[in-house]
Order: sequence, then C-alpha cells, then structure tokens
Amino acid sequence: MAQKPKKQALLGQVDARSKKKQPRQKKRLSPQQQKALQQQQLQQQAQLAAEQQAQAKSGKTRWIVAAVVLLLVILFPKPKLITYEKLGLVAQSVYWPGLPGVNPILFDSNLHIRPALERNMLYLCQDERDPDSCQKYQIIKQQGFISALMALILD
Repeated sequence: MAQKPKKQALLGQVDARSKKKQPRQKKRLSPQQQKALQQQQLQQQAQLAAEQQAQAKSGKTRWIVAAVVLLLVILFPKPKLITYEKLGLVAQSVYWPGLPGVNPILFDSNLHIRPALERNMLYLCQDERDPDSCQKYQIIKQQGFISALMALILD
C-alpha cells in the first residue's frame, strides 16, 4: 500500500505561521530605576563631552607646535655648506652663522671664525683676540641648507 507523502512547506512559511508576533509592552520602571538610568545617561554624556574636549585640545596643540617649529625655522639661521681655498688647497665645511650672543661655528674646525661672507672671505683664527693669528681664506662657493645637511649626514 502506498502511503501518501506529506506535504512540506518552506522553512520561512513554517516559521511565519508558528511564530505570531505579539505586541510587546514596555516594562514600567520604578522611580529608583529611572533615576539610576538617568544618572548613567548623564555620565555617558559627560564622558563624550570630555573626549571631544580632549580631541579639540590635541588638535590645537598640534597647530601650535607646528607654528612654533615653522617660526623657529624662519627666524633662526640655517647652516650653509661653504667651499673655501688658500694657496690651491680647497676645503669644504658646514658653516653655521650662530645666534645673537653665540659665535659662528665651522663644524670641522676648532679655530675661531671671523666671517666676511659678503666679501667672500673667511678668517680662521687660533686666538680670538689676536688678529695676527688669523689666516685668510677665499670662499669659492656657498650652498644652502639641504646641501649642508647632506654633507653632515654623509660625513
């Protein structure tokens, strides 16, 4: 005897039939629970406000630091790469003009410097106070900041 096959329904249809949606009712909270919930919401809002203020401050400090660095780069003297010679002997060194109150520096020399860059002359002295101890060098070429940094890095 042949049995009748059972009809099968699709899964979505079975679920839709078996589960009927019932409207949910909101649970009423006691006054103590309402106060606790309000306090939690206030704390979360305070935390969000504090985080936003911290982000705003960090953004401002970044701009301030960038402005100070830019101002320092513009105002302070930058090193130069100079090529100088005397009696056929050619040398190349990084020269830093110094600051007010700070003497200029030739990075590879312990001698005192008296620059006359506008006349393309450089005087290197053993004694700062005695002009007879100075030797005069002719400046052949002056190069900028990037060349000076490259010379410092490579040497």
